[in-house]
Amino acid sequence: MSRLLAIDVGNSRTKWAVLERETGEILTRGVLEDEEETPASWQACDRAAIANVAGKERHAALNQRLLPLGLPVRWHLSSFQACGLSNGYDVPEQLGIDRWAAMVATWQYYQRSCLVVNAGTALTVDMIVKTAPGQAKFIGGIILPGMRLMQASIIGAAANIGQIHGEWRDFPLNTQDAVHSGSLYALCGAVDNLLQILSEYCGHVVPCMLSGGDAAALLPVLQKHALAREYHLEENLVLQGLWYLEREAS
Repeated sequence: MSRLLAIDVGNSRTKWAVLERETGEILTRGVLEDEEETPASWQACDRAAIANVAGKERHAALNQRLLPLGLPVRWHLSSFQACGLSNGYDVPEQLGIDRWAAMVATWQYYQRSCLVVNAGTALTVDMIVKTAPGQAKFIGGIILPGMRLMQASIIGAAANIGQIHGEWRDFPLNTQDAVHSGSLYALCGAVDNLLQILSEYCGHVVPCMLSGGDAAALLPVLQKHALAREYHLEENLVLQGLWYLEREAS
């Protein structure tokens, strides 16, 4: 069985998966810690596909880890077009590869106009419009601080708050719940605004794909209060996008 090692190097975590190259089935997956030994499952792979948004040092460290395995490695970058999706960014290669891979995977999943949300260190919300059968275009998106960055800004700027261990409440009645609920409502409000913009543009309500470490926290708030009626939570969206990009590039 031919296997692909896909690695998503984010600002907070490095996620990986071993996928069957023909079908894209995830055989095993994990989160790589800096001091951890290289997972044994990597040795059974034929090549590696990597999305790195964490800078040159992380690139060098991962490269050193992969070198003993002798794998062909492709460090993917955003492109003008891939897998039926065209990139409308002013300078296509400057679009974060994590955003691009997530959009590629989402387009393959829906094959219709949709919103792509990645809720990690930053929250990105990107809009895809179907232009023809099997063809679509990324027409724009936003970036804002993620939930933990929002909460950290409050902790750093206000006295007597301490660490945030609140819960989401419709009607918060203590500071911990107020800060936690406030950050969730701010992020979900941004998602809902773009859902409305894209739905008006398309003439119908579009579905929404969610991924990232905080996606599960956003989902119930969106399901209860937001515009869209179709959500899908996909934990491995960037890794799946790398599989599609690698399949087209090979």
